[in-house]
Amino acid sequence: MALLALLAVWYVAKDNLREAHLDDTIYYFASDAPVYLNAYEVLYADATLAERPELFLVGSPILFMKLAGGNLSIVLFCQLLLMAISLRVGCNCFRMQRGRNAFMLGAFVFPYFLFGFVSLNKEVFAMCSAIFFSSYMIRGKWAHAVIALVLAMCARYYMLAALLSLFFFVPRTREPRLGWVVATLLAISIMAPIAKNLIPQYSSEGLLDAPGFAGILFSQVIDSFGYIVIYPIKYLALIPLRAYSYVIDPTRLANAMEGWVSIMTFAVLIPSLLLLRHKRKVDPIVRRLIIAALVAPVLLMWSEIMHWRYYSFVYFFLLFALVLHYRDHPAKQRVPADGLSHA
Repeated sequence: MALLALLAVWYVAKDNLREAHLDDTIYYFASDAPVYLNAYEVLYADATLAERPELFLVGSPILFMKLAGGNLSIVLFCQLLLMAISLRVGCNCFRMQRGRNAFMLGAFVFPYFLFGFVSLNKEVFAMCSAIFFSSYMIRGKWAHAVIALVLAMCARYYMLAALLSLFFFVPRTREPRLGWVVATLLAISIMAPIAKNLIPQYSSEGLLDAPGFAGILFSQVIDSFGYIVIYPIKYLALIPLRAYSYVIDPTRLANAMEGWVSIMTFAVLIPSLLLLRHKRKVDPIVRRLIIAALVAPVLLMWSEIMHWRYYSFVYFFLLFALVLHYRDHPAKQRVPADGLSHA
């Protein structure tokens, strides 16, 4: 019923959504949608893919607009279809209807997923990628892992790096390799200052979001080989920044949505951290999902990107963990010991 309602919204609003991109009202629901549409129309609308191969690198929203012949409604409908498929995959991770209902509720109260079909954005691909990767971790279907990686590429290349790292940090049939995580943090602590000097555009990428004092502090610590110390602090500090931004500037259209993202992230993070204190009472699948959410940004946070939305995909790892633990009893799931799905 929820998807039918979204389909109805898309059908009724599809003729107005392009106008919303042009007059910036779409900023209530997405952060960069007008930028993507403007870039497509100014730089790429009249070019071919052969002439502008960088389209495969500059951003999937622009590429998909090109493939759709500039028809925004087609692109948004495909994003809605992706959301529907992802929800089906997510629901199939639960044996009980109450688990499916809780998962659906958790997905739809998260703005980066709920509004994924109304604008050109990368977040919908990031959220759906996290759903498919969580399904792989729970059910062991390698096809879902591959789809997750493809969707991560459609989101951001560094999300692809994050998911690839999880194969090594949190293997689905073994204990999380926390020693590897620490070793990686140490290696990045040594290499990050060097890399930032050699490739400064990696740190900025035009994505610095008015970092202010916190951003300057984090950057200075990382430049002083302290990434291993600052990583957990930066992880926790970035989450409430968007809610704080709404408090000090409620006139910015996106701040209300992004503030809600901060609130919902804390709503799943805090009980998840409490679960980790009770290792013997928590199913290994649940524990791995929580740890995956905590370590997925390890390869990313040494950059100077200060906006939580680039890491917000971890929300779905935590959502799956909580629903499995409290609503679906994952210990009773039929996950083969060899880690392979026979379904």
